[in-house]
Amino acid sequence: MGKPVFIGLDNYIYLFTDEVFRKSIWVTILFTVSTVPFLMVLSLMFALLLNQKIRFREFFRSVLFIPSVISSVVVGMVFVWLFSDQLGLINYVLNLLGIQSIEWSRDPSMAMVMIIVGTLWSRVGYNMVIYLAALQGISPDYYEAATIDGANAWQKFRYITMPLLKPIHTFILITVVIHSFRSFDLIYVMTKGGPLNATTTLVMYVYDTAFKMNYYGRASASGVVLFLILLLFSLYRLRASKENV
Repeated sequence: MGKPVFIGLDNYIYLFTDEVFRKSIWVTILFTVSTVPFLMVLSLMFALLLNQKIRFREFFRSVLFIPSVISSVVVGMVFVWLFSDQLGLINYVLNLLGIQSIEWSRDPSMAMVMIIVGTLWSRVGYNMVIYLAALQGISPDYYEAATIDGANAWQKFRYITMPLLKPIHTFILITVVIHSFRSFDLIYVMTKGGPLNATTTLVMYVYDTAFKMNYYGRASASGVVLFLILLLFSLYRLRASKENV
């Protein structure tokens, strides 16, 4: 819209004096810390369960994986309806249990819960498939030898399954953290970063700064900050996982 003017590091200086930007970092970290452990634990749990010879195993695998291929916009709309203040299924069930309805989308302390639940539902199946493939790649000879030595199920899981899944743990941890830091579409559909910036993540901040306020330099600077955070985390995690299994 005009001739660009070089302003040095002014955009970066502005970011760290901007209360909304600082809050977006905290919200992003909170969202990541709240979703990553649950995603990894639930994905591994379902993978272990569906790696067993149970009835309708293929059906349950499909049911858990299907949400990961559904558009995030569709997922967001579904959960907006589920958590609707007036007509939502969640509040309906709470009322049946004698609990007062919760204004999920208007309460800053509860809006993030909506996002976390929607993210878990849509991402567990994808990571489950990765864990499932890794489990099927473990030779049964290890478990047979452990059985002969008198190991129980917990000992097999702790001393065989978990160590042999170490590279997969690292891969999934890095990918889910990156996904959490760059989450946008689900948050945009469900809350648009509100209320009171309670769900404004770094990517939402970049979007709002660039396309609502037209501060493209500041938006680009915040994008660089996001990139550096993910780069440092990835390098640290990869370095920490270099030990041999």
